[in-house]
Amino acid sequence: MEFDVRRMEPAEWPLLEDFLYEAIYVPEGYTGTVPRAVIDEDPKCRAAYVGFGTRPDDRAVVATADGEVVGACWVRTTEEYGHIDDQTPSLSISLYKSYRGMGLGTAMMDALLDELRDAGYGCASLSVQKENPALRLYERVGFRIVGDGADETEWLMMCRLDRRLGLDSRRLSDDDVPTAIDMRIEQLLEEGASETIDLRPALGDYYARHLADDTFVLWLALDDNRIVATSGMSVVEKPPYFGCPTGRIALISSVYTEPAYRRQGIARDLLCRVLDEAKARGCGVAQIKASDAGVPLYQAMGFLGIRNFFQVEL
Repeated sequence: MEFDVRRMEPAEWPLLEDFLYEAIYVPEGYTGTVPRAVIDEDPKCRAAYVGFGTRPDDRAVVATADGEVVGACWVRTTEEYGHIDDQTPSLSISLYKSYRGMGLGTAMMDALLDELRDAGYGCASLSVQKENPALRLYERVGFRIVGDGADETEWLMMCRLDRRLGLDSRRLSDDDVPTAIDMRIEQLLEEGASETIDLRPALGDYYARHLADDTFVLWLALDDNRIVATSGMSVVEKPPYFGCPTGRIALISSVYTEPAYRRQGIARDLLCRVLDEAKARGCGVAQIKASDAGVPLYQAMGFLGIRNFFQVEL
C-alpha cells in the first residue's frame, strides 16, 4: 500500500465534516454509537468545517493510501475548540480507524506545522480530551499543555513555531543584562510607574545574584541579534500546600514586547518557554500580577484569577 501526504484540494473540503465526526474521542469501553448531532448541533464543532476555504487562515493537508483520502489535518482561526485568538490557528486532525498507528498522523501534522512556520505564524493550538491517548502524539510533534480547554475534561495545547519572522529565541546571558534592564524599566514606565529613583543598580544586582544561583530565568526574542521581547520567571519556595506539593512557585515577570513586534505571537511563544522551564524545575504553579494589557494573554493560556492576579497549575 502506498501512502502520501499532500495539500487538500478544494473539491475535498466537504470531507472535513466526516473527518471531524471520525475524530470524536470515544472512551474505552463505550459500545454505543455517537450520534451525528454531536457535531451538527455544536457551534464549536461546526466552526471547524463550515465554510472551510473562505478564510485566509484555512489550510489543510490529507493523507492518502493508494490514492484514496484516509485522513485530514487542518487549521482555522474560527471559534472552534482549541481557539485562542484570531492570530493563532487551531488544529484538527483525523484518520480512519484502520489507518491509525501507522505514522500518518505525525506526517500530516509535521507537514501542516511546517507550512504554518513558512507562512510566518508564531504558534498553533488545539484541544484534546484529557483521557485521549492522542495527547502523546501532540506532545511528540511539539505541543505543550497550557491549561484547561473549553471545560475541565480537555486540555488546551500550544506549539511554538520558531522559524517565523526570522526571530531567534534564547535565554539571557550576562552580556544581555544592560539591555534587559532597559527593557524592564521601559515596561514599568509603560504600565504607569513613575521613575522616582534610578532602578538600574538594583536590577543589575538582582540579575547578577539570581542568574548565578539559577533562580531567575529570562527568555529573549531577537531580530537580527537585537532583543525585541522578554519573558521571565523567578523560582520561589514556600511551605508545600495541597495545590502545590513541591512548594515551588514560578513568579512570572518581565513579559514585554516592543510595540512594533506585538500581536505576532511572540509574547505567547516566550511565555510557553518559561512555563516549560517552570515545569522542569518542579514548580507546581505559575503566578503573575498582570497588566491590563496582558490579561487576555494569560486568560487565553489557561491562567485563572481575580482582577489582575492570575495563576495556572503546571
